[in-house]
Amino acid sequence: MASGKVVHEQPKTAFGRFMVYTIVAKYANNIQGFVYMGAAILIIIVGLRGLGELAGTLSAVPKFLLDHEGMKIDPNWVMIALFLEFFLLMILAIVTFFTPEEYGHISEDDTEKAESAKQGSFNNVISVPKNLSADLKAELESLQRVADDQIKVVNNVIDQYNALNKKITVIQQQSLQALSDLKTKIS
Repeated sequence: MASGKVVHEQPKTAFGRFMVYTIVAKYANNIQGFVYMGAAILIIIVGLRGLGELAGTLSAVPKFLLDHEGMKIDPNWVMIALFLEFFLLMILAIVTFFTPEEYGHISEDDTEKAESAKQGSFNNVISVPKNLSADLKAELESLQRVADDQIKVVNNVIDQYNALNKKITVIQQQSLQALSDLKTKIS
């Protein structure tokens, strides 16, 4: 260890070698993506469960998620989502455990090379002809105007969306009030 180089140990078991050279090398990002998908599913299921009976009245909620009364999210779906996320997190934990410490990290040699390259780049100053810099400035100003116009269009679309969303909210409230009035009249 006097030379400053880090000696990397190889996995000692067949399972460890399989994990390091096959699973971690090829599927680490896929597994992490599955964990995020499981978390998204869990968030939706638990969030809908938290809505209580309101979840049964929303048209966006699939009917198979509702309990036998059709009013709330069935607790079995919450348990399924919890177990799914638990198992996905366990798989991620195992993959992370077998991920080599140097995996994705920069070695000392790479850091020294990057520092020397950075120092060398500061010493190379390029002179730009004046007419070229004026053209570049004009082009950048043109791009700024285009970006500003695009931001205005996006803001306009957002304003229209918010206005439409407010109208939909009012319609939903009126529908719920009408249903409540109808229920009162029927009773």
